[in-house]
Amino acid sequence: MRSSLGLACGLAMTAVLLPAPAYAAEPSAQVIEAATGTKGVVRPSGGGADEVGAVTTRDKAWGTTTTVRIPRDARRGVAVADSGSGSVVLGLPGGGRPTVSAKGTVVYPGSGFRSAVQTTTDGTVRGLVEAKGPGTFRFPLTVPQGARLTRNADGSLDVMREGTPVGHIDAPWARSARGGRVPASFGVEGTTVVLTLGRGGASPVVAGLAYHAAPGKGGYRGAETIDATKRTRIWTGKEMRQAQPLDAPAVAPGRADRSGAGRTAPATAAATDPAVGAMFFSFLGIKKRCTATIVHRNLIATAAHCIQQGGVIFNQWTFAPQYDNGATPYGSWKIKTIYYDQRWGKLNNNPDFDYAFISLQPRNGKYVGDVVPWGRAKITDLSWRGACSGDSCPEIPTHVTGYPKNLTTPLECFTRSRLVYISENGEKGSYYYTFPCKGYAEGVSGTALVGQFPEQGHPGYEVIFGVLGGYQGGGDTDDVSYASYWVDGKVLFDDARSKAV
Repeated sequence: MRSSLGLACGLAMTAVLLPAPAYAAEPSAQVIEAATGTKGVVRPSGGGADEVGAVTTRDKAWGTTTTVRIPRDARRGVAVADSGSGSVVLGLPGGGRPTVSAKGTVVYPGSGFRSAVQTTTDGTVRGLVEAKGPGTFRFPLTVPQGARLTRNADGSLDVMREGTPVGHIDAPWARSARGGRVPASFGVEGTTVVLTLGRGGASPVVAGLAYHAAPGKGGYRGAETIDATKRTRIWTGKEMRQAQPLDAPAVAPGRADRSGAGRTAPATAAATDPAVGAMFFSFLGIKKRCTATIVHRNLIATAAHCIQQGGVIFNQWTFAPQYDNGATPYGSWKIKTIYYDQRWGKLNNNPDFDYAFISLQPRNGKYVGDVVPWGRAKITDLSWRGACSGDSCPEIPTHVTGYPKNLTTPLECFTRSRLVYISENGEKGSYYYTFPCKGYAEGVSGTALVGQFPEQGHPGYEVIFGVLGGYQGGGDTDDVSYASYWVDGKVLFDDARSKAV
């Protein structure tokens, strides 16, 4: 927890280009490109008879492909097909015969304004307008059946379907040709985004939206495993008390744009959940600890950054359920095999996959779940829930228990989690769960998020939908925490469970 894992590092993309189309000079394109910049903009090429061209990008981390097809008629809309999250069509105001600038901006003439499209190497699609003054512009979206638009406090929008994000639209922006900011806001009419611009003086105004396809399923490539049978031992109580809480990898955080405002953190209390324990290990000869939770008869869940950092695999692991100031009421357990998503990477630079499962060695012929009353919590990715992100959507009642800072006894918190979209430096971002808890700092990495879902027959806290980690290693303050969005966390769990016993 507390240090950024470098969000942008986990979103590497490669553009695949077809033969380039002819292009023409367009004065409006120069005005638009002066406002947006052209870094990462890809000129469309190839395409069908009704298209200006197409751009295909590949997300190396998620294993998904996004293809953007730009029409000759703006009224047909820009088709965005993502192999993980499905397809949407972004309609544009304006029409007429388009031109393409040398940098790749596609411009359509309109009545008193111009509309435009840019596609970047990370798969972002920008729908833009260049206008002479204030006005209202409509961007109709064609979304998958059952999907809808939800608002966020920062003005951004999410496209949600059956509890799963399909895509994200950044908060609106507008600038005058002279560089000044102009008031802009989004309205929502069904699945149409209505962009309203205020006055920007006498100079033209450039404004628009940026659409990002959400990380989707289908990129799971299997579990990376570490045989830890020779990397484990039983610690003494004195050694456990000497262990220091683990920091996340020391990567300086960038400026973050978060959909949704912060909330007041609730009070915490002493914990009694026997399934939660401290996981001890040695990192470059220094005694460290994280938090882990029993999630199966012979599996515990924790954060992937509690397994390795900078390519260095930790050593001398032991797990103590309900550890309390050197006391181990259920004994200490050696670990056996570690399972984490291959996309986490050997250099652990992708916070989207900051979770892991670990099998333990049996003791006296029994597995840890035979000895500890662990509650048989269910593991889920929440795609069945029917919830969504955005301020109009319900938050998740959440129970967390961990070992923060220099505390040698666990601390629990009853709070509420929500799904937020986070990007850094204006680049394509990702989704994370966030929740407030006072005093949750180093050492709570790996803490399980246990949800309450009475509408699905789970009135108690019994559904695990994430572990503390991910963005900023779980958070760079002591009051607000994060967890990776488990797009494939349930798949990894099923993979590990089938091999654990």
